[in-house]
Amino acid sequence: MAKKQNERRQARRERAKEAKEARREAEARAQRRRQLQIRMSAAVAILTLAVAGVCYWALDNRQLMGITLLIGGVLFLILALGTLASGVRPRDRSRAGSIDYGKRN
Repeated sequence: MAKKQNERRQARRERAKEAKEARREAEARAQRRRQLQIRMSAAVAILTLAVAGVCYWALDNRQLMGITLLIGGVLFLILALGTLASGVRPRDRSRAGSIDYGKRN
């Protein structure tokens, strides 16, 4: 009997270690993805400014510069908001106390 309990305890410890390692790997992947998103949004911002500068000084076209800034600004905004939103943790709705239905009669 003690041997079975010891085996169960050992199996439970191994599962806990595996779960901890999987959680650590998932956090590392999420951190790499977040860094990539930050780099991409910075690259879009710099590229937008560079293309807008070329349109203004080299091509002498203010309308093209404005369109470039508008499109680049929208892309930057989408990427920046996506990066911010990816860092928000969802609420834990598995517990009964996390849902408030208001006052009951």
